[in-house]
Parts: sequence; structure tokens; C-alpha cells
Amino acid sequence: MMPIKSALRVVSNLLGAVAMLFLAFLMFGITADVIVRALTGSPISGVFEMSELSLVMVVFLGAMWAQDDRAHIRVNIVSSLLSGWPHRAAMALAWGGGTLALAMLAWPATQEAIYSVSIREFRWGYVQVPIWWTKVGLALGLWLAAIQMACHAVFALFADEAKEPKTASDA
Repeated sequence: MMPIKSALRVVSNLLGAVAMLFLAFLMFGITADVIVRALTGSPISGVFEMSELSLVMVVFLGAMWAQDDRAHIRVNIVSSLLSGWPHRAAMALAWGGGTLALAMLAWPATQEAIYSVSIREFRWGYVQVPIWWTKVGLALGLWLAAIQMACHAVFALFADEAKEPKTASDA
């Protein structure tokens, strides 16, 4: 189990770092665009379009990273009352449901990404911006998050995570 957990952590950290680069672009690119627009009256070409694409990449490439840190919003009213085998079964069922939901989103996203790459899809704005690569990133992020949740479902059956480490938000 540990090699799988380690591999998932490496992949999630790598995708999280890429997501942070897109977030940095959002922060600095939009700030620069606002300043240039205030000074010159016109925006920097392509910043708006890249901002839209960057938002997609932050969300879908950062999904595994957030899952690894247990940073997604969760409601644990029932699972916090359980312990032992019932808790493990409930967690496995929940992670399995998450896996199914992500896979159901990933399949059509993959089909759309394949089509988008085949036509080299782009978007017109101030400049022509290729968007096929974001569709690939979206599908990849969904599949990897689904794999991660499937692994968590299996891990939950073997190890009880009832006593998860406290985070600052739990205080």
C-alpha cells in the first residue's frame, strides 16, 4: 500500500505544482492587465483568454492535491459516529461513490478532449488561443482523481482513518 500512496503523492504534488503555476499566472497576469488597462485604456491581448483556461487547470489539476490533504469540503456527521469495521465500510462506500462520480465525468471529458485535439480546437478573443490542451488537462485531472479515490476506497477497507489528524479548520 505504501508504494501506491507514495506514487499518488508524487503525482498529486506534481500536478499541484503545475496548478500553482497557473494560479500565479492568474494573480500576476490579471494584476498586470488591470494596471495596463488603467494606464493605457486597453487590455493586454490574451490575458483574459488565458485566465479562463488557467481557472480550469487550477481546479482540475489541483483536485488530487486537495484530496491528498483532505481539503475538499466533507460532511462527516455519520462517519464520525462510527468506528472499526462500520467506519471503514462507510468510508470505502463514500470513496467508491466519489470514484464513480469522477469516472462518469472523466469519460465524456476524455471523448471531448480526443475530439478537441483532433481538430486542434481554439478560441477566438483578442487573440486566437488553443484550448485543446486544457481539455486534455481536465480529462487527465478527472481520471487521476478517480484513480486516487478508488485507491482511498481500498485503503479505507484495510486501515481505519477515524482518527485523522486535526487541521487548523477543525479547531
